[in-house]
Amino acid sequence: MFKPKPAANAPNSSKRLSIHQRIMLFFAIALSLIIISLAVSNYRISSAIFIGKTVDSTQQNLVLVSKQLDLMFDNAENYAKLAIQNQTIQQTLIEASAGNDAYTDYQRQMTVRNALSNLADGKSFVNAILLYDGEGRVYDSGGIENVVDVSAPYFAKFKGAAYGIAWEGTGSSNYSREGRQPKVISLYQRFNSQMSGARLGVLQLSIEETFVSRQYSDIRLGDTGQLFIVGPNGEILSHPDSRFLNSSVRDKPYYPLLEQHEEGKTFLMEGQEYLAISRPYERMDWTIVGIVPIGEITKDKGVLTARFTTLGLIFVLLAIAVTPLLTKYAMRPLKVIRETVRQVQRGDLDASLNLQTRDEIGQLAVEFNRMVSRTKSLMQRSVEEEKRRKEFELAAIQAQINPHFLYNTLESICGLAELGRTDDIIELVDRLAGFYRGVLSKGSPIVSVEEELLMTRRYLDILQVRYAGKIDYEFDIDPALLEYRTLKLLLQPIVENSIYHGLKNKRGKGRVKVTGRMRHNLMILEVSDDGVGMEPEAVASSLWQSSGKSFGLKSANERIKLIFGHEYGLDIRSVPGEGTTVAITLPLRRQEDEEEAG
Repeated sequence: MFKPKPAANAPNSSKRLSIHQRIMLFFAIALSLIIISLAVSNYRISSAIFIGKTVDSTQQNLVLVSKQLDLMFDNAENYAKLAIQNQTIQQTLIEASAGNDAYTDYQRQMTVRNALSNLADGKSFVNAILLYDGEGRVYDSGGIENVVDVSAPYFAKFKGAAYGIAWEGTGSSNYSREGRQPKVISLYQRFNSQMSGARLGVLQLSIEETFVSRQYSDIRLGDTGQLFIVGPNGEILSHPDSRFLNSSVRDKPYYPLLEQHEEGKTFLMEGQEYLAISRPYERMDWTIVGIVPIGEITKDKGVLTARFTTLGLIFVLLAIAVTPLLTKYAMRPLKVIRETVRQVQRGDLDASLNLQTRDEIGQLAVEFNRMVSRTKSLMQRSVEEEKRRKEFELAAIQAQINPHFLYNTLESICGLAELGRTDDIIELVDRLAGFYRGVLSKGSPIVSVEEELLMTRRYLDILQVRYAGKIDYEFDIDPALLEYRTLKLLLQPIVENSIYHGLKNKRGKGRVKVTGRMRHNLMILEVSDDGVGMEPEAVASSLWQSSGKSFGLKSANERIKLIFGHEYGLDIRSVPGEGTTVAITLPLRRQEDEEEAG
């Protein structure tokens, strides 16, 4: 038989998985997706938490830096006031305004220097104190040289004011100390005579930037994070690394965040993500800035995520290990359904599902039982209807056979009557009566083999009279078969077919032989003739087509299958010019077997 090749887009292997395997597969996939989703969510949430905590911690550090700067600048202003209010300095500068010779000026220089030195000594944040009087003289706290007078802008700035103070951001000092010009933050303040209120000059107190950066140098922002101070124009005024001092950050990607005072915002710089935290230092119009790489903030998060993922994978493996047990328990009703369906497939329509559950499977079992019951009822009805239909058809066929045979026989009687062969007429009528006596006796279509052979013999006797010795026949039957059961008028249409289509057209006398044997618990009856035979095509179609030649064979074959089953029936062997043999296969049944079955 030709079998079509499977299509190229045949169902994939997942469709061949059992429900048990699908549940395990879907459960593993679903659990894996959940674990992955939780890991991703944990990664993002922990990132947000770590970043939030870093922002809060850095803000607290920036507040602390602000307070330290306030304390330092308050102290600087207090020391400036002490210098301004120092009586020695006040008196010396008042006397200097009267003018004197060089020696006297030198003496005054030393007097003011000693006073300023006493104030500056021991004050680590004070790098130098300088006084500028209105006559262009400069006084300092000592230890410095190459002083450049920078007081003019501040004299102008404080002019007309009773009190004046100004802070200048980081810049190179206007003096040298130990051969270098340090980076300083300077306080400029006008000072007046405490007696008359007249202006005596301008005081400069300078703080070295390194002292400012030391206020926050111990604060760590990750491993490479930076904390520094930016001026109002975007220049760096304080940084732990002096190389960055007075450099501009206006071209940096985080500068817009500083201008807008955005706190805790991320940005990309040189392909790396950073977090920017800032706090305005309003006293000096500065901004305290903290820059930290995101990777350093979240490095601990990676360990947490890895542990979480490992724990999740362990749970997945445990779940996969437990799933077979759970699914096996859940699949028990489905296995019962599968076995019951197989019973139904094998033809057992009495099978039913006895599931007491009230879930969907229990409802399925109820509907399945109803379906099988309806199917059984429909099949029984269909079988009965088909059997009745076949019986009606065969009855009609049989009704056609008997009148046909009777018609031919009566024609033969008429012919004998015309010839005046009275004895032959009497013999023929007697045999015809015997034949119909057997046909009409007992309404059952099942008779013994002995009875069937007797009717067949009478039929052949009638044909011998009709054909005037052109036909001979022989019976070779195993006596043990005579008590078994067969179909009534089973052999007659086969014998008739042999004579009319095998022997009738043969030259000379023809012979029909009927044999009967037991073989493998089966009854094998054969009707053989030495007639003209059949071509292979005619043999192949004789049992399936209702042509004139095979009408009797087809009807006999159908009657056998209807009464005894589809495994029984006729088999035809024929050789053109040599003859034909029709083998009949029947079950071995006695009368008592039929009564028990009934």
